[in-house]
Amino acid sequence: MTPAVLALAACAPPGGRLAGRTMEQGRTYTNWLYGAEYGKLWNRFTPELQRVFGSASELGAFAGKAVTRLGQERRTVDEHIADLKPDRVYSRTAAFTAAKFPMVIEWTLTKDGAVSGLVVRPADADSAATATTDSGTTGQQ
Repeated sequence: MTPAVLALAACAPPGGRLAGRTMEQGRTYTNWLYGAEYGKLWNRFTPELQRVFGSASELGAFAGKAVTRLGQERRTVDEHIADLKPDRVYSRTAAFTAAKFPMVIEWTLTKDGAVSGLVVRPADADSAATATTDSGTTGQQ
């Protein structure tokens, strides 16, 4: 990193750095989900979330069905971070090849980046309208 970049990073508000890190973690975990890297995800789950799924193979069975039903991500409609102190939520709304409407993937992350929650659900009506009226497509991010 150049001295100017380091100076800018040092002056950035702590929430900005944390939000950037959370965005990066959310994207990584989503890519692991899409890539069936359930062992990596399992290792980042909190003990409480591990109890919910039981094992990495059970996580794979559950998540594998969901990802197969969605198909490939065509494009990201929206992604953002919500601050739910002490946790943060990475939320990604995306259009998929096999889903009629956009879906939301949400990762709840602890302050150290562990996954304490995972939700895959249909997007609200506003997101669905955006996805169906936007004719451009982009690749998976």
